[in-house]
Amino acid sequence: MRERSRAIGVWLLALAALMVGQVLLGGITRLTGSGLSITEWRPVTGAVPPLTAEAWEDAFAAYRRIPQFERVNPHFTLADFKRIYFWEWLHRLWGRLLALCFLAPLPVLWRRGLLRRRLPGLAALLALGASQGLLGWFMVASGLTERAYVSHMRLALHLGAAVILLGTTLWLALGELAPAPSGRRARAPRVLLALLGIQLVYGAFMAGLHAAPAAPSWPTINGRWLPRETFASVEALTDDPLTVHVVHRYLAYLLCGLVVAEWLVRRPGTPPPVRHAPLIAVAVQVALGAVTVLAASAPARFLPLALAHQLGAIALFLALLVLAYFADAAPASWRQNPGKLLATQSRSSSRSGHCSSTASVAAAIARR
Repeated sequence: MRERSRAIGVWLLALAALMVGQVLLGGITRLTGSGLSITEWRPVTGAVPPLTAEAWEDAFAAYRRIPQFERVNPHFTLADFKRIYFWEWLHRLWGRLLALCFLAPLPVLWRRGLLRRRLPGLAALLALGASQGLLGWFMVASGLTERAYVSHMRLALHLGAAVILLGTTLWLALGELAPAPSGRRARAPRVLLALLGIQLVYGAFMAGLHAAPAAPSWPTINGRWLPRETFASVEALTDDPLTVHVVHRYLAYLLCGLVVAEWLVRRPGTPPPVRHAPLIAVAVQVALGAVTVLAASAPARFLPLALAHQLGAIALFLALLVLAYFADAAPASWRQNPGKLLATQSRSSSRSGHCSSTASVAAAIARR
């Protein structure tokens, strides 16, 4: 079995943290209506914002030619434009920073012989990362000709790909830092992750369709538990703001109930922080969802709450992913003191320069 590397694990964890920051910046960009402020895609030279008054006027003139300016922001001044331009520019710059942080260490890691058996996983990360840039522009392009906003379908695709990239990065990091679980795969966390994936798609639909104001009430939906005007057609499941709102809300209740049920039956071999994290995350997320909906008609309160709600979704995803990793027939030693075992393994790894999977776990337990 391949030897684990703490250096690789820490590097991948740092990349995952940057990805969480990128998802949050994407949320800010969306909530502030900034996503269409840059109307061209220049992967390299676009890192430099307009630096002269003439360059700013050219960028603003390009924005004034798209439908969003004509239909939504005809009152915008250059100062207003600079404000939304900043968030979209920062979002794209952060993506370039992520690419740099991924590519720059590769020559050093290669010389140390740490990449040869990891090339398939890292190649997958490279492909997913590159696709994110393409999908981002694919999304933006949908709002430059006929629409005043980007397509909610393309927004969901962009967010979904980002979550897959984040999850893959974290999973590879866990494989470098923790004993690889062996034995039968636990199904429950994977079912919860699949359901959360659907919920994240509907969250993107909510954002793209501006569906929160369609029902700014809780616990009922505009005074009813199921409004009569919902589910009028199959297309309503993806295109009608109120129907999307209803689906998103009831999926949240279903997901919450299943997470609680999984927590109640989870076997004690799972590390306690890993076992409890999804329960805490889903409780906070449902509460944030309710508060966010109630604030939908008050933009000053809605923006920070909606951003917190998006962060809560990512936290729940990460918690379930970690649970899925450690729930797969975790070694018996995890039941005793997983934190101390990991610390012991890290010290052993630093002394020897490497740490094999099964043998190092047994050796660490023997030394305790």
